[in-house]
Amino acid sequence: MKKAVWRPVVLAAALAVLPLMAASAEAGAPEPLSADVVAAMTPEQQGEVLEPLRVVADAAARAGRGAQADVYTQVEMAPDYRSVNLYLTDPGRRAAFVDAVREVNPKADTELLHVRRSAKSRQQLRKEMTALVSRKDLPFKVEMASSTVDGGAIDLGVDDAKAAREYLARPAVAKQLTQAGATPVRVRQSPAMVPLSGRWDDTSPFYAGAALGPATGSRAHCTSGIPAVSTVDSRRWLVTAGHCYGQGEVVFTAGGNRVGPVGAEIADLDSAFIETGTSPYTWDGTDAQGYTRRLNSVRNVAVGDFVCQLGYGSKVVCNIRTTHSGDATWVTEGAHIFGSAGVPHNGGVVARTGDSGGPVITINDPNSRQLNGMVVAGFGCTIIDGEKVCSSDIGWIEVLDIFDRFALALAP
Repeated sequence: MKKAVWRPVVLAAALAVLPLMAASAEAGAPEPLSADVVAAMTPEQQGEVLEPLRVVADAAARAGRGAQADVYTQVEMAPDYRSVNLYLTDPGRRAAFVDAVREVNPKADTELLHVRRSAKSRQQLRKEMTALVSRKDLPFKVEMASSTVDGGAIDLGVDDAKAAREYLARPAVAKQLTQAGATPVRVRQSPAMVPLSGRWDDTSPFYAGAALGPATGSRAHCTSGIPAVSTVDSRRWLVTAGHCYGQGEVVFTAGGNRVGPVGAEIADLDSAFIETGTSPYTWDGTDAQGYTRRLNSVRNVAVGDFVCQLGYGSKVVCNIRTTHSGDATWVTEGAHIFGSAGVPHNGGVVARTGDSGGPVITINDPNSRQLNGMVVAGFGCTIIDGEKVCSSDIGWIEVLDIFDRFALALAP
C-alpha cells in the first residue's frame, strides 16, 4: 500500500511583487526578467511565468525531430525570458518550420519564436562530436562534449586541458579536424563525470522517484525514472538508468519488493527497461517518506529553462538551469551518450549517489508534474562520508528520446 501525504502547494504572494507581467502602461508588454529573478521564484511560480515559452519550445524541438531535422539546431529561452530563440541553419525555412510547430501543437504561440541563424544542424554536430570523442589516440579523457546553442563551436570538456590543446595542435590532427568546414573545437578543463548509481519500498504499480536496490544502509542503488507503456503491444515498463542493471537481471526496491526483470537495454541512451506494472506518478518531497504527484505529460526542455530532479539520494533539487538540450555527449560503460545537462543556478549540491534513473521534471501544476527526462550522470563529484556528492553539472536523457527509440508513452 502506497504511503502518500498530499501537500497543498500555495502560489506565494511574491508573484504580486515580482516583475512578472507588470510593464509600462504605454508599452503594454511584460517587463524583461533575468535568470536570477526567475531562479528566485519557487518552481510553481516559474511554471506560471514560463509555461507559454515551454509550450512553444517543446513544439519546436519536436518539429526539429521530424522533416525539419536537417535545419534544426536548438531552442533556448531568450535572456529576458519573454521569448524563445529558434536556431535554424536556413532562416529561409522559417515559414515551413513554424507550420510544423503549429502541426505539433496548435496551442503553441509561434509569435514567441525568434529565428536565429545557426552554423550547423544538430544532426551534423552530433556526427562530428561522435567522431571526435571516438578517436582512439586521444591522450586525455573527454568528460563531456557539447555544442554551442548556435552550432558555431564544439566545447570539449576534458580531464587534461593542456594535453588536449597540444593534441589538437598537432599538424596531422589539426588538418583532419579543420578540413571540409569542420566545426571549431574549444577546450576546457572539466570535472570528472560519474554515474549516479529511489522511495524506499514501493509496490506495484510502480512510480517514478522510488528507491531501487540493492541498498547500502540508508542509500539506494538507483532510482526509478519513467513509468511507461508500449505503444506497440501495451506492455508496461519502468525505465531506469542502464548502468544500474544488466539485461535479464531481476530488480528489487531498496526495501526488498520485487519490481521485475530487465527486459531490454539501450546502451547509447543509458536506459534499462524493467517489465512491470506502472502508473503515471512520481515520488516527491524532501524526506524519506515523501508524497506522490501525478505525471501529467512529457516535454522537451529548452536551454535556459529551470528544472528539478527527484533522485532518491538527493530527494528534490530545483533551480537546475538547463545549459544543453540534447546536444551534450559523454561516455558511460563504453557507450557514447547524447543527452541534456544543467547546473545549479545558485550553486550547491546538484546530485548524489543513488540519483541515477530519477526523473527530471518541471512543475506546470500545483498538484502534478511534467516529465522531462531521466538523471544518469553527475560532474564535479567528491566523496563525502562514502557518498558521491556532485556540485558542478548533472546530465540526463530526454524522455522523448527514450520514448521514440523504444516505442513508449507515459503510462496511463
